[in-house]
Amino acid sequence: MGLDFGKGGLTALRWVLGSTFTFSGVVKCVDPVGTAIFVEKYLATYSLEALLPLSLTIAIALSVMEFSLGCLIIDRVFSRVVSTITLSLVALFTVVTLLSATILPIGECGCFGNVIELTPWQTFFKNVVLLIMAFVVWRSERGEAMTFNFVAVIFSIAVPLIINIYALRHLPIIDFMPYDEGRNLREEVLKERAEERDAVRSMLKFRSVTTNDEQLFDSTDSACWLNDDLEFVEAVTITSEVADLTYNDFHLYTSEGEDVTENLLQRSGHVVLLCINDGDVSKKQMRGIEQVMAKYSDDDIVVLSAMKVDEEWCRDIEQLSIDAMTLRSMMRADVGVVVLCDGVVEFKANIRDL
Repeated sequence: MGLDFGKGGLTALRWVLGSTFTFSGVVKCVDPVGTAIFVEKYLATYSLEALLPLSLTIAIALSVMEFSLGCLIIDRVFSRVVSTITLSLVALFTVVTLLSATILPIGECGCFGNVIELTPWQTFFKNVVLLIMAFVVWRSERGEAMTFNFVAVIFSIAVPLIINIYALRHLPIIDFMPYDEGRNLREEVLKERAEERDAVRSMLKFRSVTTNDEQLFDSTDSACWLNDDLEFVEAVTITSEVADLTYNDFHLYTSEGEDVTENLLQRSGHVVLLCINDGDVSKKQMRGIEQVMAKYSDDDIVVLSAMKVDEEWCRDIEQLSIDAMTLRSMMRADVGVVVLCDGVVEFKANIRDL
């Protein structure tokens, strides 16, 4: 192709390409459950539902592969093999993201987990740039002798595996979701709810008797009723779009279907949210729940689940339902605890760590 970047240019390309892969692998390793959710979206979109039980395994494998390839590209270890695999992988990603941006829309791609959100077209053009880089690096490595470094290979595989295992057994090392410790849920959620309410306005439509023109007036405006030139047509509701609703799906319901989200967040003192993503609570998880119940009164504890938890231990505890995906965003563990203090996330943990 006549591309000559020189030694310095090729080194820079390797570092950019390798760093992108390493970063992508790291953010996936940190939150394997979140990565698995993105994998499930792709599998469902491509009608591969049979592979859904393997979504977490695929997510871990993908994160390890990306991290490992990134490190080995930078270190130039097994360069011919690594550059070939990288070029093939980026080419596949480019095709998939083009389909996602056109005939198989999937929304946010999850390339960088929940850290950096890209639209399908942004993801596609990002992959086109990476494809060019990968091709140049692959082309430059064709005649080069390969260097072998098994220590580097083991390191590049072991590190992401350890991070994945830690995140699965505990919680992600870094919480990228909007329910992290220190987050003022009361302030942020109530602000969003107020913006949503303000976006819905009741208006009155009047028509001018003289010109036949129609005008809208606020429902609290009494002057329109006193104008002899105006005749009432109808009452209308105007809804303005509210952008960037982080907590649009964060709603807590009683068994009767009443939304009590705002009431819960406005409670003073501690509110302990026992988050149960899986209906089956193991004996080990039960020991952690018993510690929570011993430390806090039943009035301070709320069981959150997408399904009814019909267990003897929670008969006298308030239960609220929540969207399953929202609950998984709040708590990556199957069973975990989120402690609010005056609406602020004071503490959160996998129940096994209590």
